[in-house]
Amino acid sequence: MSRVVYVSQYFVRADQPGGVRHWQHARALARAGHEVEVVTSYVQHKERTVPERYRGRRVVREEEDGLVVWRTYATPGYGSDFRSRVANYGSFAWWSAIAAARIGHPDVIVASSPSLPSAAAAATIARLRGARFVLEVRDLWPESALAMGLVREGRALTVARRLERFAYGRADRIIALTEGIRDGVIEAGVNPARITLITNGFDLDVAEGATAAPEVPADPGDFVAMYVGAHGTYNALGTLLDAADRLSDERAVRIVLVGEGDQKPGLVEEAARRGLDNVRFADAVPKRDVPRWLARADVCLLPYQDVPLFAGALPNKTFDYLGAGRPLIVCAPTGELSRLVERAGCGLAVRAEDGAALAEAITSLAADPRGAREMGERGATHARRHYDRRTLADRFVATVESCV
Repeated sequence: MSRVVYVSQYFVRADQPGGVRHWQHARALARAGHEVEVVTSYVQHKERTVPERYRGRRVVREEEDGLVVWRTYATPGYGSDFRSRVANYGSFAWWSAIAAARIGHPDVIVASSPSLPSAAAAATIARLRGARFVLEVRDLWPESALAMGLVREGRALTVARRLERFAYGRADRIIALTEGIRDGVIEAGVNPARITLITNGFDLDVAEGATAAPEVPADPGDFVAMYVGAHGTYNALGTLLDAADRLSDERAVRIVLVGEGDQKPGLVEEAARRGLDNVRFADAVPKRDVPRWLARADVCLLPYQDVPLFAGALPNKTFDYLGAGRPLIVCAPTGELSRLVERAGCGLAVRAEDGAALAEAITSLAADPRGAREMGERGATHARRHYDRRTLADRFVATVESCV
């Protein structure tokens, strides 16, 4: 048995909104017989507030799901701008290092980025403690921030890149979530032999047999095109409004957006300004409830901004959609998402940020419900074969154990 410290700024359980990858992987390590302690923040990415029970506390030790969880302060209320995000990352790095210092000598420290400052802090602690270091790269940050125009070349970006190189250089193993991320890490000079590809996945036992949630804001006869996920900068949700505008005469088509994020207030205001009665917004739902919402969807939407970096995107919601057996419409740069759709035969791919093409794709599936169902079934078969989270968690455990 080894002692593993798992550092991730965001650690979401099934009863909370967001991705549960870290929660599932930490529990898989514990089931494999390892002593696992998690260091995370109590300021969750979706809410960006300090929960009442943590007010005035900087480091809190708790026990849940067979894990010891250290929850720390990080600056709340941050936006999508680079400066406030760096402050949030930096404050978590500081308090996560203090929490990690209170833990007995670990054998392995696992850190997940983005939040490069905390990953670099974890790498430093691993070196001081003589522990092995595993780095999981979920986003090619800061390059993604640069691509989105959230930061310009300058001192802050130089520091971020140095942190990235330091974390990469200290890692005994690197886990990449997508082929694009893996290629980006290799381009940064990392030996491919040190990199393991472990994508996101879906929970087969949760997805199968889910019944439609009655609270979905749509009438019984509506054809529902649904988006479930963050309403943030990277997600080109304005494209969904453009498509809805073009579908305004299709009375039986509804576009439903489920989730929260810093862009949501503006989206709600814009939909109202344009009189888009065919667009409905819903609050974020716990991860365990997502399959029930998707069971009411007729097609699921994956919009991304037209930025070359996002050709390597393979977001977590993709696998929820596939597991639910729903066809996908990918509205993103040609890349991993479009290749997945083509390989699995599970939907349609259109040009990024093209509302007209998206509207046409929705209309074509609404006119061919049988074909849409067959696409969804092919996607579910592909997901069961390649993206069962239990298999992926076992691969994660094996990667960590290979370092001991």
